[in-house]
Amino acid sequence: MDGTFILILAVIAIAVILLPRILPPRGPTCNRCDGTGFVNERWPDPSQPGGWHELEGKCPKCKGKGKLRS
Repeated sequence: MDGTFILILAVIAIAVILLPRILPPRGPTCNRCDGTGFVNERWPDPSQPGGWHELEGKCPKCKGKGKLRS
């Protein structure tokens, strides 16, 4: 009885830890990359060297997932 109870608790604990990592992200769509996961930005920014803010590649807000976790 005691071994079975501990085994059931261990299986539940493993499922709680691993299941969110396996499932796709839930939540609203990222508004910086419009859900694509990639950005290509260029806009004037006097504080940057050369006077331009440039970003191309994986979205830093959603880390390339396209969705934000709620």
